[in-house]
Amino acid sequence: MSMKETERPLIAGLRLSTRDLAVAGIFGALSIVLAVTPLGMIPVPNMSAAATTLHIPAIIAAIISGPVVGAVVGLILAITSWYYYSAIFLNFMGGNLIFALVDAFLPRILIGVLAYYAFRPLRKWPAVAAGVAALVGTLTNSIGVLGLLLLLGTADAAAMIPVILTNVPFEIILSIVITIPVVAALRAAWGAQIAGVRD
Repeated sequence: MSMKETERPLIAGLRLSTRDLAVAGIFGALSIVLAVTPLGMIPVPNMSAAATTLHIPAIIAAIISGPVVGAVVGLILAITSWYYYSAIFLNFMGGNLIFALVDAFLPRILIGVLAYYAFRPLRKWPAVAAGVAALVGTLTNSIGVLGLLLLLGTADAAAMIPVILTNVPFEIILSIVITIPVVAALRAAWGAQIAGVRD
């Protein structure tokens, strides 16, 4: 069966293959598993109490199957985060539902999109490309969420500095260490079918 025969329409002008849908489902499910287990939140000594690995599936999914799949996995992460942490988002946004939803959803949807477009220009150097994509995706999540808390919410900038200084570097390291070998393994298995390396 050809790739064309396995394509399924997503929205006007966009198509996903059966493989892409499977990737979205698998990595979306992985995001949920990380959200409901200790694997998704690594304890750190600051006001947040934890650094996250929840964004990593969206980064890898985007590299494998493109920005739309990355956005879908990010959306699943956002929905899961909202289900568990909506009260926290609302508290930091002073009870403003719209701002809380923007903070919970926008950075998460953009994780995979920006990670994919960070990977593409460097695809001739796959390990470097995966590392840069992991960096960009992590910063999109961490700085995006925390930045919106500062811009739209009631978060104290002084209180956020320790969170940024402790969480973000740790999350970047974790993301790079996980993303590079996983993408390398999937490239070895799927070759040119990896979206990020297609010419």
